[in-house]
Amino acid sequence: MTATIDDVRAARARAAASHAAALGGASACAISKSGGSHPAGKFWEGQTAALGELQRSGADDLAAEARRLEAEWRARHVPGGEREAEAYRAGGLEALQPFAHPGAPA
Repeated sequence: MTATIDDVRAARARAAASHAAALGGASACAISKSGGSHPAGKFWEGQTAALGELQRSGADDLAAEARRLEAEWRARHVPGGEREAEAYRAGGLEALQPFAHPGAPA
């Protein structure tokens, strides 16, 4: 089955809800400003961001666009601490995977 933009929106909403739950009601900015580290929050933030990029792309071929974004996310410099940057990137790549490679095992 081919993914639709509604599938991307739904996945993004789930990722955003998981991000909020992982932060336990605190804002990511507040955690960062206090010097705290929260890789789990960065993972979900990465998912939300990557799916937002896919959603906003306006691409007719979501699979091709998701594969393009995967390559971009692999090469993209992510500022911040190493753990947080890796969690952010991993979240984004994981979120794009089912759209880039439909039918592939998760």
